[in-house]
Amino acid sequence: MNKINIAPGVEVITEPEKTILFGCPPEVIKFLDIHSCPSPDVIVLPDTPYRFNVLQNCTEFPLYSFLFVQQNFFKGKKLSIVGTAAHLRANRKLLRLTLLGPTKKEYDKLGTSPWFQDLFNESRSMALKDKNGNELGIDDFVDFIPFQSGVAHLNDGSKIEHIGTDVYRYNSEKVDINFDIPQNPPYDLRNDFVSSLPIHFGATILGGASGFITDKPCSSLLIHYNSDLMLVDCPPYLDQALNARGISNTEIRSIYLTHIHDDHCNIFPLLRLSNKIKLISTKEIFWMAIMKLSLQTLIPYEDLEDMFEFVEVKAGEITEFYGLSIEPHYTVHSIPTIGATFRMKDGNESKSIVFIGDNKSFVDIKELVTKGVVKSEKYDTLIHKYTDRFDILFADGGMGILHGDPKDALGSKSARIVFMHLEKLPAEFDATFSHAVAGKRYTIIPGNENSYLVKTMQILSDSYKQVSRHWETSLMNNFHIVGVNSGDVIFKQNEPSNGLIYIILSGKCSVMYHDGSKLSVIAYKEAGDFVGEMAVLDEKKVRSASIVASTPVMLCAIEEKLFLEFIQDEQRIEEMKHLWLVRSEIEKHSPFIEFSDNVNDRIARSGKRVEVKQGETVVAQGSKDQEFYIILSGSFSVRHNDIKVKVLEAGEMFGEYGSLDDSVRNATVTATCDSVLLKVESQNIRKVVESAPIFHFSMREIMLKRAKELRKIDRAKK
Repeated sequence: MNKINIAPGVEVITEPEKTILFGCPPEVIKFLDIHSCPSPDVIVLPDTPYRFNVLQNCTEFPLYSFLFVQQNFFKGKKLSIVGTAAHLRANRKLLRLTLLGPTKKEYDKLGTSPWFQDLFNESRSMALKDKNGNELGIDDFVDFIPFQSGVAHLNDGSKIEHIGTDVYRYNSEKVDINFDIPQNPPYDLRNDFVSSLPIHFGATILGGASGFITDKPCSSLLIHYNSDLMLVDCPPYLDQALNARGISNTEIRSIYLTHIHDDHCNIFPLLRLSNKIKLISTKEIFWMAIMKLSLQTLIPYEDLEDMFEFVEVKAGEITEFYGLSIEPHYTVHSIPTIGATFRMKDGNESKSIVFIGDNKSFVDIKELVTKGVVKSEKYDTLIHKYTDRFDILFADGGMGILHGDPKDALGSKSARIVFMHLEKLPAEFDATFSHAVAGKRYTIIPGNENSYLVKTMQILSDSYKQVSRHWETSLMNNFHIVGVNSGDVIFKQNEPSNGLIYIILSGKCSVMYHDGSKLSVIAYKEAGDFVGEMAVLDEKKVRSASIVASTPVMLCAIEEKLFLEFIQDEQRIEEMKHLWLVRSEIEKHSPFIEFSDNVNDRIARSGKRVEVKQGETVVAQGSKDQEFYIILSGSFSVRHNDIKVKVLEAGEMFGEYGSLDDSVRNATVTATCDSVLLKVESQNIRKVVESAPIFHFSMREIMLKRAKELRKIDRAKK
């Protein structure tokens, strides 16, 4: 028996007869391949479903690898998945949904659509069958083995013990998959070092490979429109994929989602954004995506649905999206999948990008048309996408039973043809087509630095409401744009001010502090944040920390003197002092330390600092007041039905049930010493929750945790 650590939170035990995988993050097949580990026969689902913005229970590709790459489907073998009863129920439904698609009953619940019956029929046609032609269900591929009294009994007679949270024992070998450092992708993302000018219309490749190509990221790209950014699908390790291109996740405002397979739909990081993202898709794919996320996180569907703004599109109909025209089309794939034609005007001309989406080869589709499974109208639409002229055609060239053949595009009239889902182009096509490689950029309508000026004014108006026209004009005419390479130092700790403050327009920076013995990253700044503005009111004007570009960064520089005149003239100094004080108090603590300045500023602006004396009751159980509180200093005792639950310290929150769910107070909260609170009215905290998914997500986590604590107390009392 051999135990191997292949990534933080992932351990593998190999034996001659089987391989056991503990922990299952995205791209785990690629991690295994790098370490020359065989595909797992047994997967143990962790207790903690997500860490550091990464899901830890992504069993979809290990199942595909087990069944088809390892050929176990043809040998009649099943993959074993071990976990708690709740995790197994969710994982079983998840794999059924991603492998087989929605059931007829699930389609019916979604309402009517002229496409639903066709999509259902196509999935049934492509589903795996037994030798008698009967469709196989997920239990024909997987044995789901629960822990019972802390023990899971495998089919070969061996057992896995569950001895703690994310801690197990197998054959006397202890396996602990807790981890406290972020996981990184197993491949090189070809990081950029220099920022590029904005693109008015074009595309940037985040990845062009499949989930089985070890050294390359999965297929995804960014559409540039009006110098804004739209994701087309969401690859694993999104933050790292964006940062490699000099983009922070705060710059992403929308995603066009083609389908929910794991190499395209790793949307969990979108719950951790500072602003609610617009999710553009058809209604069944939106439902599938949120349901998949719910099954992976065990968070209720309705809570997750509220964290996105759904923009429904329909195949064959054009949706106008802020000057970008989107025309979706369905492809032929194992589950519902869409592509799109994106168009923008350039003077009197229309420029276009086609993203085909995952799609079978035309030879296979033609056969399905002959059998009556695929409608000829759908086939004709796809043929037009491959033969009409577009500025760029992004096509599926992955080959195999579910993906396209590069030969399908030999008759295309498009100016450029770029293939996704490939490790490399076959040699015969090297001089004909291009291969999608992370970092490639395709400019159709170029942009210019004016876009940065527009972005600066957007950030200023978000941060400082109702700026006068006089100051808008003055500030607009005194900006200048600065490009910084990845790794460059912007400010140095203890260095005198250079007379400038900066607004980060793109990219991400590290805030680094040297305490006399070691240098540490204490925070991050990203697009939309200010850097150095707190020195404006500091007479010493010495930098309290170093600011280093983590990615290529574009900055807008403003003179300190001009900025000071602005906040003085508009009488914003007290507002700024309150903002900086509260932000500095809360950002020392979790979860606020994970939030961007923009989110912490929204929280600080919405609240009022309140001093509370020792023994003062702030919230009484059974009352109906709805204020929300964050402890800035001091501590508070929490009692439920006169039983002490816990003591809350600085950085912790209370009052969330009353402020968000309109429920009566379920506990009494009393100051144990003189303390200071940030008091936020319910309507104000709701605005922050509704606009910032990362705060919404954190609040729901806290509410679920506290509900469990109260249920435990009530059970003990009975």
